[in-house]
Amino acid sequence: MHAARTAVHAGATAEDARRALQERRLDHVLFYVYVVDEDDRLLGQVSARRLLLCRGDERITELMHQPAALVGMHESVGQAFEALSRYRLLALPVVDAHGRLLGVVDITAWTAESADRNESSNHESFSRIGAAVEEHRLGGPIRGFRLRMPWLLCNVASGVVCAMIAEANKQLLEQVVLLAAFIPLVLTVSESVGVQAAELSVRLLQADPSPAAFHRRLLRESITALALGACTGTIVALISLVFGNPAEHRAMFAILLCSVTASMLSAGMIGTIAPRIMRGAGADARFASGPITLMAVDVACTLTYLSIADVLLKRFLLP
Repeated sequence: MHAARTAVHAGATAEDARRALQERRLDHVLFYVYVVDEDDRLLGQVSARRLLLCRGDERITELMHQPAALVGMHESVGQAFEALSRYRLLALPVVDAHGRLLGVVDITAWTAESADRNESSNHESFSRIGAAVEEHRLGGPIRGFRLRMPWLLCNVASGVVCAMIAEANKQLLEQVVLLAAFIPLVLTVSESVGVQAAELSVRLLQADPSPAAFHRRLLRESITALALGACTGTIVALISLVFGNPAEHRAMFAILLCSVTASMLSAGMIGTIAPRIMRGAGADARFASGPITLMAVDVACTLTYLSIADVLLKRFLLP
């Protein structure tokens, strides 16, 4: 935010405003002129172009219009940039709780932030294995092995845990072989949602790390993942009707619909939470979130899938 040096009093004419701006030493680009009352409360704004082209005797209050958006003094930088992008504004006034004009955030700050993010994109992670592009450019095969192997061990560990879960449900899988055939599909769609959520969470965490923003992201991602899960679960459940014994169709439909929905919901939540946990633990969320998310999603979804199958098969099919 910079000082609102383009503010003028509501009683001024266009010529008064132009003369006042010429006398001030503006250290930023002029986008809007802000109209305030005696107590510096924001009343409206006038674009620089309109001010330059209008007649000098026109009242500034006749030229002004309500700002498309405001940002409060306690809101985050990320929220301000989001409003600039959403409303396609060149500048955004910052006000206090009483509506007094405190300053301005303009497009130059937004583009500088975007440039910083683009610069950091050169160091983005391969989210599934936790490897950095730049680090691999600077190192040889041995360094690449050392960077990537620890994260691959996370996937090995999750595979072992999933195998243990499957072994514990061996009798269930033997009774309904079709259950085992759909495990890779359930894991694949859930992993996709988990990794997508983790990537979004990492980027949004960089823009706004506040707890309030995290809670909003978690709620939004949970609703999105639930909708994705219900849609995907319905499609997969319908596909399952082509396979297996017709006597199993009813049970498999219910199992896949419920388990895919629940698995994708949990994957979305895990992907959103993992970067926050990694950041709190002092790890680089860009590198650690992907492997940790995949590991947690695999275990959680395997357990969810087989638990739901156990309950529903007893209800619909097994004695």
